[in-house]
Amino acid sequence: MKFFIIPIFAPHLGCPHQCIFCNQRSISGVSNPTTTPNLLEKTVKLYLKTWGKKEDFKTQIAFYGGSFTGLDLKIQESLLSKAHDFINRGEVSSIRISTRPDYIDSEIVCLLKDYGVDTIELGVQSMADRVLMLSRRGHTSSDVEMAVETIKGYDLELGLQIMPGLPGDTPDLIVNTVDRIIKMRPDFVRIYPTLVIKDTPLEELYLRGNFLPMTLYEAVNICKKALLRFKIADIPVIRLGLQSTPELERQGTIIAGPYHPSFRHLVESAIFLEMGERLIEKSPLYDERLTFRVTPEDYSYFCGQKNGNIAKLKERYKKKDIKVIREISVKKGSLELITDSSTFCIDHRELNS
Repeated sequence: MKFFIIPIFAPHLGCPHQCIFCNQRSISGVSNPTTTPNLLEKTVKLYLKTWGKKEDFKTQIAFYGGSFTGLDLKIQESLLSKAHDFINRGEVSSIRISTRPDYIDSEIVCLLKDYGVDTIELGVQSMADRVLMLSRRGHTSSDVEMAVETIKGYDLELGLQIMPGLPGDTPDLIVNTVDRIIKMRPDFVRIYPTLVIKDTPLEELYLRGNFLPMTLYEAVNICKKALLRFKIADIPVIRLGLQSTPELERQGTIIAGPYHPSFRHLVESAIFLEMGERLIEKSPLYDERLTFRVTPEDYSYFCGQKNGNIAKLKERYKKKDIKVIREISVKKGSLELITDSSTFCIDHRELNS
C-alpha cells in the first residue's frame, strides 16, 4: 500500500526534556512549534486542494516532530478530533503519530484507535540501555518492548526509528539493536545516523572533544549491515538518513556527522558494489570486458553515484570495460554477470552469509 502523507509538524511538543541529539526545529524545518486544530485544518485542506485525492494511495494525516502522546490529553483530543473530521468525510484514510516508548499504554492506544489512528511510530534510537542513558532519552529498552507489545495488541501498524552512532554506541551494539528490532517484527523501520546539530547538548559534547560522530564511510558500512538484515527479515526500511530540508541544508546547522542528501543511495550502492565484487571473483579473471544485468530499479544503485562503483570495479580488477544492461527479468536486489561460457548470479541475501 502506498501512502500520501500530510505532515503536521509539532517540534518538541509533548517532549518531557531535550534529548542530547535533538533540535527538532532544525531537523523538521519548522520554526513555529504551535500546532492548533485550526492550523491543522488549513494545512490538510491546502494539501488536498493542491494534490487532490490520490487514487491507489492511502491518505494519512501524520503528526511528526514531538511526542504526541505526551501532550495534554485535551490537546491530543482536539487535534485528533479535527483530523478525524477528514476521515468522516472520506477525504483522509487514517492518522499516524510518533511518540516515545514510555508514553504508551493501553489507555492511550485505545484512545488513539478510537480517533482513527492506525500507525504509531516509536523513537527507539537504541536497544542498548547505556546508550539510551548517555543520550538522555529517559527510557529503557524494556520500555520499548512493553510499548511494542501494547501496540501490537491493538492490531495497529508499528514503525520503529533507530539512530546508529549515539554516545556510547559501537558497531556491535548497533547490530544488536537491529537484531532485537527484528525480533519485535515492526511493520517498518527508519534509520537516522546520528548527526551533531547546532544548538543541541550533543554539539557541546562534540566541541569539548567528548563525542566523535561516525564518518560517512563508517555510517554507510554499518547501515549497510543494518539494511541487509532488515531486507532479509522482510522488514521495509522506509527512510535511511535525514530528509533534506532548507533548514537542515543551511550552513552551520549540521556541525558534524555523516550527513549526505542521498544517504540511502550510498548504502544501497555499497551493497551492490560488494555483489559485483563477489560475482567477478566467481568469473574467469581473464575476461577483460564484463557485462552485468540488473533490474532497471536497481541500475543506479549498481552503477553508484557518478558511476563510482563501475570505476572502482574496473580499477580493482583491471578490466577495460564494464557494460551494464537494464533487464526487467532480473529479480529486484539481484545481480547477474554474463560471460561467454556461463551466467553468474547473486542475491543481496547472500551477503549476510
